[in-house]
Amino acid sequence: MVTHNVLQKTDNDGVQYHIECSLDTITFLAENIRKTDTGVHAHLEIQFNTKPLAYTVCNIERNGERTSLCNEAYKFLGATPADAESVVPKGRLKEQLNYFCQNVWSSYLEISAPIMVEGTTDTSSVLYALKPHVLEGGGTIMYGKPGRGKSFTAMMMALTVNYSANHYWETSGGKAMYVNLERPERTIPPRVGAVAKALGLNSNSLTVFNGKGGTLVDYKDVLEEYIKTQDIKFLVLDSVSRAGMGDMKEDKVATAIINTMNKLNISWLGIAHTPKYDDRVYYGNSQFEAGADVMLRHSSEVIDDKGSIAVLLEVTKCNDMPKPKPMGLHYSFTEHGLDSVRFATPEETKNLMSAEANLFQTIKELMGEIGAMSATTMADKLNTDRSMIINQLKIMIKSGSVVAVGQEDNERTYGLAHKE
Repeated sequence: MVTHNVLQKTDNDGVQYHIECSLDTITFLAENIRKTDTGVHAHLEIQFNTKPLAYTVCNIERNGERTSLCNEAYKFLGATPADAESVVPKGRLKEQLNYFCQNVWSSYLEISAPIMVEGTTDTSSVLYALKPHVLEGGGTIMYGKPGRGKSFTAMMMALTVNYSANHYWETSGGKAMYVNLERPERTIPPRVGAVAKALGLNSNSLTVFNGKGGTLVDYKDVLEEYIKTQDIKFLVLDSVSRAGMGDMKEDKVATAIINTMNKLNISWLGIAHTPKYDDRVYYGNSQFEAGADVMLRHSSEVIDDKGSIAVLLEVTKCNDMPKPKPMGLHYSFTEHGLDSVRFATPEETKNLMSAEANLFQTIKELMGEIGAMSATTMADKLNTDRSMIINQLKIMIKSGSVVAVGQEDNERTYGLAHKE
């Protein structure tokens, strides 16, 4: 006897409906649901005991499409028409499919509707896949000049998650995948091995998808299926410029790339490039910054004759998390590639610190050496725009780091609230 069940939401934002039959459960499934001028379209599927019997992409409001799908599925319910009829009468199967299709759109609207959310002040609700640079289920874009170590840093991140290596970042771990759209396949194993060795890992395997010459659009379906079946938790895309969706300076293209990455439903990091002579901005439309949860500036410079590089990771924009301090890393190399990694010293990354990011500490150090002074004096000594000094002073006064202490040529002077 067939019994009714309510239509339910699927993990892929679709709608499903189960009916009990004599042997097991028959499921009607609709995904990629969309309404057009001609009707409601969807991927429509009939399953028996969770196994697909028949499927199609069609206008589910058309009786002919439903009848063809029903007839196709019915062939697999038994070796003979009598066997199939004993599982569920053909007329009943069609009746239930009609009922399902008739209610797909209204059910889709209902289960996709806004919900009431209770706010929380619990800071533990901020979860990281890779603290402090990648949020759990969020997206980070790491940008910097070409050939400056971004791929090494990104591979370090992937291996850190894959092996729960809590040293440079904090992570709860999970399967990670590196999507290589930039480099020849033969170059990847040595990179994985070198980075794993530099991290001190006992194992050096990493899931890698090699697709040099292709684009994210070409491989999207392959990646989605692998992520789903293999339970991938973190993905690195090298690089965003290989998305293959059009001019990255256009709003629609940038939005489409971000949407594609977010629909993977995992934590991700995308490598982006900057103009050749300015690593303070990424190449592309502002929608990248609007859509990503974290924008991470990756700057580096060679600091000795051995080719060692100092790397600075600065969060320039973030959602739902406190802005972390810049992180400095030091990479040393041999003729075979990356040899070792450690945290960089302040002296090694001093030249990489942007004026804006370092202004708080610079003002504190200047006041500690000279004492109280006006915003104009500070701007002159630091060779910095006075408006930037004033904006930073407002923040420091509000936080209690700095106080107004007097006057200098009709201009207020400021000093440290206490010696640190």
